Amino acid sequence: MRLSGILYIVGLFVLFLGERVFGGDDPTRYGISGLGLALTIAGVVVAAKQAGVAADDQKAGHRQAIIFGGVGLAALVVYGLGLTTVVNSLGLEDESAVRYAVVVGALWKILLLAGSLPFLMVDRSLSSSPIRVMPARVSEAAGAGLSVALALCMLVPLNWLASETNERFDFGYFKTSSPGTSTQELVAGLDTPIKAWLFFPSTSDVRQEVRGYFDQLPASALEVNFVDHATEPELAKELKIRDNGFIVFTKGEGEDQQVEQIKIGVEFDSARRKLKKLDEEVRESLLLIARDKRTVYFTVGHGEMFWGAGDDPSRKTSNLRRLLQNMNFKVQELGLVQGLGDQVPEDADLVIVVGPRGSFDSAELESLDTYRKKGGALWVMAEPGGSDLSPLLGPLGIAVDGGLLLSDKSYVPLTRQIADRANVVTNKYSTHESVTTLSRNNRTLFFLTTAPTPLVEKGAVAEGAKRTVVMKSTADAWVDEDRDYEHDEGVESRQTWPMAIAASGKAVGGEEDAEYRVLVIGNAAWASNTWMRNDIAGSGWEAGNAQAVLDAIGWLVQDQALAGTIENEEDVKIEHTQEGQGWVFWSSSVIFPMGIFALGLVRLRLRRRGGAA
Repeated sequence: MRLSGILYIVGLFVLFLGERVFGGDDPTRYGISGLGLALTIAGVVVAAKQAGVAADDQKAGHRQAIIFGGVGLAALVVYGLGLTTVVNSLGLEDESAVRYAVVVGALWKILLLAGSLPFLMVDRSLSSSPIRVMPARVSEAAGAGLSVALALCMLVPLNWLASETNERFDFGYFKTSSPGTSTQELVAGLDTPIKAWLFFPSTSDVRQEVRGYFDQLPASALEVNFVDHATEPELAKELKIRDNGFIVFTKGEGEDQQVEQIKIGVEFDSARRKLKKLDEEVRESLLLIARDKRTVYFTVGHGEMFWGAGDDPSRKTSNLRRLLQNMNFKVQELGLVQGLGDQVPEDADLVIVVGPRGSFDSAELESLDTYRKKGGALWVMAEPGGSDLSPLLGPLGIAVDGGLLLSDKSYVPLTRQIADRANVVTNKYSTHESVTTLSRNNRTLFFLTTAPTPLVEKGAVAEGAKRTVVMKSTADAWVDEDRDYEHDEGVESRQTWPMAIAASGKAVGGEEDAEYRVLVIGNAAWASNTWMRNDIAGSGWEAGNAQAVLDAIGWLVQDQALAGTIENEEDVKIEHTQEGQGWVFWSSSVIFPMGIFALGLVRLRLRRRGGAA
């Protein structure tokens, strides 16, 4: 290889070290990256000087080296355009910044491959015959390098697609769940030491699965001990464990000791189901032992959705209540009988209003507003056409539109009727903390509700307060003004509509850094038993609606360990349709055998022709 090729490849390597090993604002980065860039440029300059002294019939080959080297340098320029300082100076935000980063990131990689590989191949070809080289040989080397480069360029979009879809293929028949981000945050934020006693014999396969799970948890405040019931009878008696196959969490000592148990089992076949849901079980036990029980109040007496609302799943919230109880919340009712007309109880960590249809008394609204101003957490799920909540939402600059939001593309066809367009689905979340996990997993977690109404940002907010649209509809949605479930061109506009707004501000009369937090959603149907399932982990709307609760609660009570993902490896039920079974039958019985038979006939005919020749 000539000096030009050596300088070029060494320069790229040094530049790579500067950008990937150091990076950030480290001054060392600029020195190393600058050296690498200088060496790379020097390699192309040396190639240009060698072309100047080459014979006339050899200049064409040298020119190819200069052209491809220039393409490689252009790639470095494009890379520079994607640096954070450049993006910030352009003033790009949100989706524009993301698209710009994706385009620039793909372009510089493609240019670098398409320039560098042919440059090095041509340089090697020229160095092998320094006195005289055939032009065809140089062109062949350049073509080979460019072909390899273009083949490698296919990895750029494939890599982007893989990172965006985040698909993972596990061909194993079994997998123990891994710690989700919620459990990891919970363990990392423990302020009191907790001990985990894992009662399993050393020969148990279940012990190895459980150990693999706990090895992935932060070990700062969680002490993990593997014990055998047979060798630790006193400890087992103290913790009230009768046999192996238990995970026990303890906090404190003596009479004040708190204990939580999870039964797993020691036989692998019987423990499989528990192991697949291990993260969910561990998280719930840790919440019970690591967090003081909080109290959440649901307003009642105004036609709200309720966990005891008869047999109608569309007005029942027992699944939502159970989810909150699993998060170590004490769930209480709050109405005029419970004193809402006077004040919100002092032990309220959160007040939730779920789809009220009747009217609130003015004293009740005043109590809720006073609670909010003093630093309370309030979650309002409005009912389209229901209670007038403007006295409560007006001071926040939020209003309920009241119109019916529909979509003919992003919806769930539950009954296969036109009214299904009201079953609106969205994955348009902001980066706000109240939807942080939904935002990070917006390709797999969807929010689904029935007959939502848009929210309206109306008026200014108080000084120091913040108001953020945290969820929008998809761009194909429209407000159905005439309630015919059809989109009227020119009358009903298709656009993204605000579906949830978060507001926060400085509390009045409280601690200096205390603030109130309010989350408003223009519909409550999503929280009913119809759409709220117990599938916290997984994907789709079943997990999306449950995750919306985790994210919202974590932000409202200012405990982000309650948000985050929960891992669950339970098998997804496979549903066979007549159409699907038909394809399986015809494919295995006719199509594949006939295809193999046809290939055999073609192969036999080709062999006969070859023999005749």
